[in-house]
Amino acid sequence: MVPMIEQPAEQDVASFYDWLAPEYDVMTGFEKRFVHEKPFFRLLVEKHGIRTAVDAGCGTGFHSLLLAQLGVGVTAVDVSAAMVERLERHALEKNLHIHAAVADFQSIPDLPRDPVDAVFCMGNTLAHLLSVSDLRNALLAFARVLRPGGILFAQVLNYELILSRRERIQSVKEADGVTFVRSYEYGEEFVSFNILRLQRGKGGVDHALQSVRLRPVLREELLPLLNEAGFDSVKTFGGIAMEEFIPGASKDLAVLAMKRDPSGR
Repeated sequence: MVPMIEQPAEQDVASFYDWLAPEYDVMTGFEKRFVHEKPFFRLLVEKHGIRTAVDAGCGTGFHSLLLAQLGVGVTAVDVSAAMVERLERHALEKNLHIHAAVADFQSIPDLPRDPVDAVFCMGNTLAHLLSVSDLRNALLAFARVLRPGGILFAQVLNYELILSRRERIQSVKEADGVTFVRSYEYGEEFVSFNILRLQRGKGGVDHALQSVRLRPVLREELLPLLNEAGFDSVKTFGGIAMEEFIPGASKDLAVLAMKRDPSGR
């Protein structure tokens, strides 16, 4: 019998992902994603001449590793020390060099020696910024670290769809004998993101539940902030495959933007 589980207190972002880090790769299908996602990132790298990049909110390093495999020099940044430790372990196993740092977005401009060609912010990371001011400051930090003409590629979930449906259970995944249930609790301004871990043992079902607060990022808010931060040529897509963004149907909102060249060239 599964025990009753109370809603936990929300954690700060670093603590939440420190807790999740040991099983994050299993939960997200880490190795299988390389085959699926690499063609799309190869297209971005080749089209935009990306030789250096920052992976903002790198997690255990999937996109950092993928970019490094494509010949990009990567600076990977995350607030979770446990996630960065996993990234460094993966890089060692795959014989890839990645400069990794435990830091917040405001520290990003101080990390690479020179301006980079691209900033990648994947995996719904921007939803962890809990105010318009925080989101604006993150975009400004991304712009500061980019060379003129450099690109920002960011991906979040499509909250227009999520908020219209208001479904509680987002996904259920079983891997290595463990079941992960991802769910939402909806408030007026924020969404509580919960992960329930279930594992059957001899004495019953062991469980752990953790929660973190998210602030939905909507296209109508994000596009003006990108312009304020110094980006133009902004394009929106329904995912990394760069298909059309359909508010009522797309799973994701992906944004590709170019840092404005102050010289006008």
